[in-house]
Amino acid sequence: MKRLQEPGRQMRESREFADAFQLSVAEGLANTLGSIVMQTLKTLLSHSLETYAEKPNELHRELSRVFGSSATTLERMIAKELFQRLSLRYSNELDFETSVNLARRDMIFSERGSN
Repeated sequence: MKRLQEPGRQMRESREFADAFQLSVAEGLANTLGSIVMQTLKTLLSHSLETYAEKPNELHRELSRVFGSSATTLERMIAKELFQRLSLRYSNELDFETSVNLARRDMIFSERGSN
């Protein structure tokens, strides 16, 4: 019976993380670049912010394409916002993809531990 509950739980956890990620990207970019630039950037991205929650390396590529080496600073702001949103401790020593995947893992473990 537990197996029947797992897909629903995983979908809920995935949705919750995607929501937190999308808000973190929007707020991290808006706080750094301003809301008008952030809205313009969203039109230049190839995918939705929800897609990037599952594929953070794709967002890295997109930001690098638009901002070059400055993308790293933006990624740190996004990751920091995400970690704060999830009440996790942030370290800027990790790359963007690793940070996002670590945040996802820690969010899932903390939710499962509190159930």
